[in-house]
Parts: sequence; structure tokens; C-alpha cells
Amino acid sequence: MAVLQSLSKFKPVMQKLLRSQTSNRSLFRLSNVATNGSRKFHTNEQLCDIYEITDEQDFKKKVMRNSIPVIVNFHADWCEPCHSLKPLLEKIANENEGRLHLAEVLVDDHVDLLHAFEVEAIPAVLGIHRGIVTEKFVGLVSHKQVMEFVEKLLEKTEK
Repeated sequence: MAVLQSLSKFKPVMQKLLRSQTSNRSLFRLSNVATNGSRKFHTNEQLCDIYEITDEQDFKKKVMRNSIPVIVNFHADWCEPCHSLKPLLEKIANENEGRLHLAEVLVDDHVDLLHAFEVEAIPAVLGIHRGIVTEKFVGLVSHKQVMEFVEKLLEKTEK
């Protein structure tokens, strides 16, 4: 009950969440940490839309029919350069919130998409706007080259 009494410190949305979930022990412990003066409550809020593509229909809906440009990252769990590129793409997508989205396509699960976009090597990154590929690069490239890719993608789509 101490948690419910100290809810006034939180925004109304958090108050509602804590009230509705106090029976959940992990959230109860989390809320106790949040009310403790020595620790701060943090959320890992996603700033932009980052999609994990699940199937071809999902790809069509989230990428091909999207009115906002989408960076499509074709990657694999076993690909080391892919692991290096992914955090950079996520950072860039978050920095351009509202201007572009990021879609992650696991190549081992989506061979049909590989063939459809003629992806022959990974990592392969496409810039797609309204169903049209406007930019593309393959392999691990420098931070500067990725930034130029994003600038070109946004430049072409904002016209």
C-alpha cells in the first residue's frame, strides 16, 4: 500500500499503470525502487518505429505501404558485420524520429524477400519510400557513408 500512497510523485499515466498492476510482484518491486529516493525510475522508450519483420504480409504493410521512408536492414544472427551495423542504424533512426522508420529482416527466415530485392550479400541496407527502393548499400560501411545514405534518402523523399 505504500506504493499506492506515494503515487502522487508520478505522472498520471504511470499512476494508472502502478495502480492496475500492483498485484504483479515484479512491477511492485520496480515501483518500490521508483519511489526510493536513492534510485531513479528509467524506461527504455523506443523513440521511432523499429520493426522486426515477421512475414511477407508484415513487410508489405510496414515497409511497402508506409508513407514515411523506411531503412530496411537485411541481416543474420551469424553475420558479424551485421552486429556492428545494427546499433548504428537504430541510433540514426532514433535521431530522425518521425522522419524515417527502421525494419529488420532476418535473412534466414525471409528468403523470399532476399530474392524479391536481389540481395546477394549481407548486410544489405535499402532505403524504401512508398514501395520504391531509392537508396541501397551492401556490406559494412563507414559511419559517414551511412549518414550520407540517410541524408540522400530523406532528401529524395522530402521533395
